[in-house]
Amino acid sequence: MNTYIQDCIINIILNFLDCVMFYYLCNNLINKKPKLSIKTIVIGILYGIIMGTVANILELSAPYTAKIILNITGFFLLKFITRRKTQDVLIIYAIIFVSIGFIQLIAILLLNVLRLGISEGYRYLLVQIITTMIILFLSTKNLLYKFYNMIEKEILLKLLIASLAGILLLTFYYFNFEATTTYIIFFSLFLIIIFLSLFQILRKIFFYTNKVPMQLHDVKNILMGIYLSVYSTSNITVIRNELDKVLEILDIDIGIKDINMNDYNQNILSLINQKKGKAAYHEPTFLTDISYHEPNAKVSFSVILYILGVLLDNAIESGTEKAIIIKISVIEESLFISVSNEYQRKSADDFNKMFQDRYSTKEESTLRGYGLSNLSKVVADYGGHILLKEEYNKEQKSDYITITIEVK
Repeated sequence: MNTYIQDCIINIILNFLDCVMFYYLCNNLINKKPKLSIKTIVIGILYGIIMGTVANILELSAPYTAKIILNITGFFLLKFITRRKTQDVLIIYAIIFVSIGFIQLIAILLLNVLRLGISEGYRYLLVQIITTMIILFLSTKNLLYKFYNMIEKEILLKLLIASLAGILLLTFYYFNFEATTTYIIFFSLFLIIIFLSLFQILRKIFFYTNKVPMQLHDVKNILMGIYLSVYSTSNITVIRNELDKVLEILDIDIGIKDINMNDYNQNILSLINQKKGKAAYHEPTFLTDISYHEPNAKVSFSVILYILGVLLDNAIESGTEKAIIIKISVIEESLFISVSNEYQRKSADDFNKMFQDRYSTKEESTLRGYGLSNLSKVVADYGGHILLKEEYNKEQKSDYITITIEVK
């Protein structure tokens, strides 16, 4: 067989196996079950053919151009699969790169010990096959998920990893410098990605270390003021005016209309409509069944609205395009609130983690993973129970999760 054709075929297989490893490791890191379908197989084959041919053409004449194309394509492939922010994709990319590189190093050392009499091209191919088999095995064990989950929650650990990546890249860039355009472009692209990620991480750190404490300090003083003000007068008009002023100082736009005196059902609907209008992705559809017959002996109306608000936030921010189903029944002796939304289970222990601090299925939220955790503590204080149920909704033709709050 012609050497050029042979090398091209080897490069195609190498890049196809790269795509397979990236796909399985990526899904493993975000705790998502890989979907092996005709579509994914075709995409993998096309990736192997295109990237393998490009690498074979440019390998000798412009090796760094080939690396630029392969790495940028791999980065955007991860971005497409994970739908995460750039700094998170960078960390995923680094973990995958290190994992594959470490296993390949062991495979190369093993083949050197065995001293097989094969050409360099076939040696690379054999190393890639061994690495792919090990990666597929590790992906079934979910070993990398816990490690990435820890990194994802710890903003300072993210900063450390991004900083180390930048330092290592700059060091390698300096000591292996080549005065070629492709070399400079190759490393510059990765430096730009790293520094953009560092900027995003530092901006979030600034938010947590400066803005949040400042807001918390103001809230404490303002709440103290409104507390003393409310207990200083029995005039409901004065109390309402004081509350309006407090909300104005905190720059909180309630945005609730159609508030009716003593009409609890209508006011619950007003909260639901306010949540609908504030949805970030698209305006959701609500199916409601509300029966507020009388005030509950244990839980005040404001706490009921808080509970409902947290459940609605959780349902809306899931990004569902299906209807969100709300059921409320309140009498003096008991309280029942349930919110159901479209749901796709990501892992076997989703239910166990759902009410843990800083756990969230949402990807874009700045302050995420606290709502349900805080809610569980409030419900426990009132002697209530939280029930979770997953079932197929025939009307919506989709799997649904229902979170129910019961206080008796």
